[in-house]
Amino acid sequence: MLQRIIRLGKIIVAVGVLLLPLLLSQPSQAVTCKVAPDNVPITLKYHGANLVVSGENVAGDDIIIRISTEAAEAHYKYKGKAGGIFWMKKGDVSFENVPEVYLLFSTREMDKLLDPANLHANKIGFDALKKSATMVTDSAELQGQEDNWKDQFIRFKQNLNLYAVRTGTITRQHGQTSDTYTLDVKWPSQATPGTYTVEALAIRDGKVVEKASSKFTVEQAGMVKLLSNMAFENASLYGIMALVIAIVAGFAVGLIFKGGGSH
Repeated sequence: MLQRIIRLGKIIVAVGVLLLPLLLSQPSQAVTCKVAPDNVPITLKYHGANLVVSGENVAGDDIIIRISTEAAEAHYKYKGKAGGIFWMKKGDVSFENVPEVYLLFSTREMDKLLDPANLHANKIGFDALKKSATMVTDSAELQGQEDNWKDQFIRFKQNLNLYAVRTGTITRQHGQTSDTYTLDVKWPSQATPGTYTVEALAIRDGKVVEKASSKFTVEQAGMVKLLSNMAFENASLYGIMALVIAIVAGFAVGLIFKGGGSH
C-alpha cells in the first residue's frame, strides 16, 4: 500500500512538472474594471464630480472605456419658422435606442483599434450610435432628413457634456504579463440621477477580446433630496415655501439697494 501511494505521488509530481510551463505561459487574467467613488451625491454645492476608473488587462492590449446608460427614448419639440418670419415650436421628434449619457475614452484612435464592422457591432463611436438609433416624427417636413437630425441630436448632447469621444486619455503602466490603466473623468453636472455603467473593453488584433464592467449611482442627497421629495409628495407646502423664500429674497435685495437712485 505504501509503495502504491509513493508511486501515485511520483505520477502527480511528474504531471505537475509537465503542466507547469503551460500554466506559466498563459496570459494574465481578463480585463478588470472599477470606479471610484461608486456613489455621487447631488447636494446644494454640486457641480459634477471627479471619477477614477482603473483596472488591469493583459499586457499589450489596448483599452476602450465606455460610460453610459441603457438605450432608451428621447423626446423633443423642434422649432421652425412660421410663414418664414417667426420661430415657433412646430412638432415633435423622438430618437429611439439612444443612451442618456455616452462617454467614450480610448488609448488610441478608435478607427485604428477596430474596423467599422466591429465598431458598429460593439456600438463604439458616434457613427455606430447613429446606425443603431431611430428617429420618429409626425412631421412631413422632417422626412428624409434623419441623418441630419441625428447629427444635431448628438451635437446637442455634446454641448451638454453628456456625449463625448476622447482618445489618448487613458494612462497605462506596462508590465511583463499585465498592464494597469487609470482614467480620470470629470462627471458632468447635467447628468440626471440614476445608475450608470462603466465598461472596459480590451482590444487585441482588431477585436474586442475581453470585457469587464462596474456601476455607480448618482442620487440626490441632503436638502436637495428633501426639497425634491417635498415637491412631489407635498406640492402645496413646497409652493408656500418657495413663495416665502421669494419674498424674503426680494426683501433682502431691497435692503441692499435701499437709498440708491439720484443723489
